Amino acid sequence: MKNAIKELLADRRSLKEAAVVTVLVPLVRYIMHLIGWGHGSFGWWEVILGALLTGGFYWVVTSGFRRFRDEDVTPS
Repeated sequence: MKNAIKELLADRRSLKEAAVVTVLVPLVRYIMHLIGWGHGSFGWWEVILGALLTGGFYWVVTSGFRRFRDEDVTPS
């Protein structure tokens, strides 16, 4: 388990991309609200929590895919 977590943390590219996604989620929601396409059903804390969860999910999924990208999965 510790080895898998170390491998995920070693993937700096995914961490940087996840940070960008985490920042973009509230920004996009705010812009959508400004142009009138948003809805006011979420509070600011829900948007921030959602952004953190989205960024974390993005990081785990992309790191997991990159871990196994060089393996050959074609049948022999």
